[in-house]
Amino acid sequence: MRVGWSTWSFEIGEEWSITDDPECLTLELSDQGALQASSARKQSGLVVEEDLFFSIEERKTWGSWQPASCGEFEGITYEYTEGESIWRRWFLRWGQTLLFITYNGSSTAAEQERFAVDQVLSTARAETSGEA
Repeated sequence: MRVGWSTWSFEIGEEWSITDDPECLTLELSDQGALQASSARKQSGLVVEEDLFFSIEERKTWGSWQPASCGEFEGITYEYTEGESIWRRWFLRWGQTLLFITYNGSSTAAEQERFAVDQVLSTARAETSGEA
């Protein structure tokens, strides 16, 4: 089944629990980890690479970024450990859409759910027709 917002969506299986809040869409396989996605739309012009980077102070704790491709979206990703949790963050773009995705889980859950999370993200699709 496809889930998402007006400008993006993912294909997910029935094993995922879905919570659609005004701030983000949350997908869960267990109570030990969560995949959350939200987005913003640029008023004019396309989202460019520079739009993907947050403040240097915030990024210092995240480590170095890597290029990322998730379905039709491209951007950057960070992965880091904080205490007993693993954090994965994606900042992706397509047309005027900026997609923010975070996975956070215990180290055990993060490793067990890694393939399923990556599979969902590989199905990311832009939903606004006419954008490039």
